[in-house]
Amino acid sequence: MLKLINTKILLSGAVLLVAAALVIGATFAFFSDTETSTGNTFVAGAIDLKVDSQCHRYEFVGDVRGANSEGYIEVDCDGEGDQYGDWTEADLGVHKFFNFTDLKPGDRGEDTISLHVYTNDAWGKLVVTPTSDLDVDCTEPEKESSDLECNPSGNPGDGELQEALNFSVWLDQGSTPGFQCNDPDNSETTGAACAVDTNEGDNIRQEQTEPLLISLGPINDPSETWNIWEGLAAVYGPAGCTVADGHTDYGVCNGIAQDGRMVGSTTYYFGVEWDLPFATGNEAQGDTFVGDMSIQAVQHRNNPSQQF
Repeated sequence: MLKLINTKILLSGAVLLVAAALVIGATFAFFSDTETSTGNTFVAGAIDLKVDSQCHRYEFVGDVRGANSEGYIEVDCDGEGDQYGDWTEADLGVHKFFNFTDLKPGDRGEDTISLHVYTNDAWGKLVVTPTSDLDVDCTEPEKESSDLECNPSGNPGDGELQEALNFSVWLDQGSTPGFQCNDPDNSETTGAACAVDTNEGDNIRQEQTEPLLISLGPINDPSETWNIWEGLAAVYGPAGCTVADGHTDYGVCNGIAQDGRMVGSTTYYFGVEWDLPFATGNEAQGDTFVGDMSIQAVQHRNNPSQQF
């Protein structure tokens, strides 16, 4: 009897425990909080290279009124207009920096090319590729010259104008290192020949302050490549510039970075000079030289080895 009673008591206790568990379970609750971030977005950055050009051409007239100290006067560039020689900031299409159709020995010229990279820093490169150098018209003086391989019109052979023309490039930064006249943070200083440095982008090389980036000489086949960052890196270090990126302290470093990158939204001036020497002989008469100029920009960030 005692054993039976204990069993009933135990069973009754189990039923009570189950009931209690059901009651507690029915009233369960957790403290909680939910935070939601909406509209997460990824947007690719951009690099947009713009180019403008100012063309200048000079003819030798000797010691006459209006000539400069070297005996030259400035004349209109052939084909001067919106797409030839002179244009404002643009994407290049049919634009031609040079379009000269009647050169003579002694002619010379200069083209100031401005590069604008929006909106990120970029490595820059200039590639010049000759596309033709032909004896289009073999004049009698040319046939009688040292050009014994001159071919008749209609079957042009290799010309001599490419070998005769000389080119050079310098950094047209003016009298003060860097490009303070195009400070993206100060619109009052923006523009060529600004009050801060009247020699910046003025088409005239200041030999004491404007380094020669490409020495005078002809364009060689099959193409020539010049790394713009090498020239910019060479002029880094204006007085008081202590940062490497060129724009954290723009007002002092003036858009010149230690590694030569083109700083986003800064304008860079380069002078491209050409001349057909007086010593050019009759073998170049009637010849044509045509080439392409390609200005390239590639992202700087995550690209330390300048991969194009």
